[in-house]
Amino acid sequence: MMTTGPTLDALISLLDDQDELVFSSVKEKLLSLGSGILPKLEDALLMVESIEHAKKLEEIISHFKREILIDRMKEWIGSENRTLTNGWLLVSSIHHPNISKEKIENNLQKIYREAWLEITESMTSLEKVAVINHILFKINLFEISNSDTPKVENIILDKFLFSKIGDVYSLTILYLIIARNLHLDLIPIMLANKLLLVYEDNLAASLAFGALSEKYLFYINVAHRGSVISPKEVQFLYDRSQKYGKNITRIETDISLIKKLLNLMYLIYTNEGEQEKLLLTEDLLALLENY
Repeated sequence: MMTTGPTLDALISLLDDQDELVFSSVKEKLLSLGSGILPKLEDALLMVESIEHAKKLEEIISHFKREILIDRMKEWIGSENRTLTNGWLLVSSIHHPNISKEKIENNLQKIYREAWLEITESMTSLEKVAVINHILFKINLFEISNSDTPKVENIILDKFLFSKIGDVYSLTILYLIIARNLHLDLIPIMLANKLLLVYEDNLAASLAFGALSEKYLFYINVAHRGSVISPKEVQFLYDRSQKYGKNITRIETDISLIKKLLNLMYLIYTNEGEQEKLLLTEDLLALLENY
């Protein structure tokens, strides 16, 4: 049973003791109580006056938040109903533990509704892509970052949706989320180290490009404002990929896309020396590697 009331208050108070043995014992006891005491610890953090007391409380709070995030990632990986949005929220929680899921989902719903109002049942898949491009890049003014170095604000959801500047992965994942909500089934692929979205239609592709053509009707380069790539450009990327012995195409999954975001976060935290966040990112990457 979880310790409550005066007993928990007493343990929190004892964290202010200067004796390291006392702190170690109290910390062990608090951790054994489980993350259910996290709200109480966060309330106590607002009340303490000693800097050292606050640091000790923050250490225990950080431990619980780390455990909770790891458990949530495990749940997301194992869920049959996992979504890109929820996976992206987990990645964002490394940097912003108190990120508001409700605000994020409201933001995404606003973009989706703007596109939905413009789409009719009679539209072709290409016409729907044109609508998404218009809503994302003309109305909401999303754009690709011109920085060669990955930045946190271009990746984590709350900052990205506010600044509207993303990297190739975050912008493409946003595009994919909106397209799926509009029932436009795009497939993320890597082609010659470029992340693209493709629309698969075997019949239409064979009619347009011949019976021996690829099954993909068209490719979308989100990094270039959702431009539809011509077959000639795709062939050029294909040939270049073959020349250097790279994988020609690789279909990406939701898990592999989230892993790409985590790899960027890992690079950022390594460069910035954010050791605690770096270790947490490593833990989450390990979960995805073992999937």
